Amino acid sequence: MKKPINVIVIEDNEFYNNLLSNAIQQSINSILLKGEYQLILRSFTDASECIRKIKSQELKFTDSIVFLDYYLGNGINAAHIIKLLKEYSFDTMVVLLSQSKTIKEKNNLLHYDYFVVKDNLAPALCCLYLRQFIENKFSVTLD
Repeated sequence: MKKPINVIVIEDNEFYNNLLSNAIQQSINSILLKGEYQLILRSFTDASECIRKIKSQELKFTDSIVFLDYYLGNGINAAHIIKLLKEYSFDTMVVLLSQSKTIKEKNNLLHYDYFVVKDNLAPALCCLYLRQFIENKFSVTLD
């Protein structure tokens, strides 16, 4: 049985969501080709839908890495999602994304693992964090 790599992308901008999702897929293709692992990638452009799935427990976040935009539209931000993840005791690694560097300073009480500024290096940084997550979760060293 293949070991699942659970990745969730929550980004309201459809273009950036696709960009990040594709970068994630491409960055671990070599790992997936070995046949031991299976990528389970879920992406959301609608934060309300994601919140509904968390509350209904339709979506399991256990042993997952979450790439989470700070501003999600309709008055929802990353704090709402992170609070729910903690409330439902999901064991996740959270990578917070924002175009504004000040979000990191203003929200030091949010429980996230890494902060990434959405610039031209952001997809590569996210892929690095994903690889680190895989190495730590499965106790492997990736090429």
